[in-house]
Amino acid sequence: MNELSKIKLGKRLTAIEQLVQGGYDHIWDCCCDHGLLGLQLLASGKAKKLHFVDIVPQLLEEIEGKLHRFYPADKLWQVHCLDVATLPLPDEPNAKHLIIIVGVGGELLVELLSKLLPLTKTLNVDFIVSPVHHNYLLRTFLRDHHVGLIDELIIAENKRFYEVLFINDRASIPVSLVGDKMWNFNNIEHQRYLQETISHYQRMAKNPHVDVTTIIRAYQRLSLLFA
Repeated sequence: MNELSKIKLGKRLTAIEQLVQGGYDHIWDCCCDHGLLGLQLLASGKAKKLHFVDIVPQLLEEIEGKLHRFYPADKLWQVHCLDVATLPLPDEPNAKHLIIIVGVGGELLVELLSKLLPLTKTLNVDFIVSPVHHNYLLRTFLRDHHVGLIDELIIAENKRFYEVLFINDRASIPVSLVGDKMWNFNNIEHQRYLQETISHYQRMAKNPHVDVTTIIRAYQRLSLLFA
C-alpha cells in the first residue's frame, strides 16, 4: 500500500469516490481539488487509465510529480494541460468513460457540457458534476438536453451544501429541476438546505428585473414534503 491509497478526501470528494463503482476504461478528473480525487481513484483501481485535466500548468506539475513518484513506469495515467471543453476523448470501440467536473459554477458547467455532450453521442460516457452554485440553471440545461439521472446527492461540508449529479444521456430517469432522490425528508440538514435555497431566491426576487417566481414555487412545493 503506497501513500496514494491513504489520501484523505473531504466529504464531497469521498461521496463522489464512493459513487464510482469502477469498470471504466478512462476516468477524467477535471479540476477536482488539485487532483486528489483522481489520485484516490487511481489508487483504488477504478479505471484502466486516469486522466488529470487542468488549465493551470503549476497544478499539473505538482500532480505529475506525485504520479512519477508512485507510478514511475506505469501507463495508468496521463496529464492534460487544456480547457476541459476540449477533452481528447479517444474513439475506442466499447470504451467506457467517466468525466468528473467538481468545484466550478453552474454557469461554467453549462458552458462545458454544451461542448462536451455533442462529442459523447457516439461514445459511452458518464458524468459526475457538482457545481458550487446555480444548481437550478444546470438542472434546467440538463433537462432541456434530455440528460438522464443515475444518482444524486446532497453533501454538507464546511458549512456549505453541494449537490452531486451522476448523469448520462442514456439513463431513463429525467433530471429533476429541484432534485428528487437526493432529498431525505427526515434529515434536518436537508431541510435547512432547502430553506436556504428558498431564501436565496426570495432575495433575488426583490430585483424587479429578475423573475424567479417559478423557481421559488417549485422549491416551496418541495418543502411541503418536510411537513
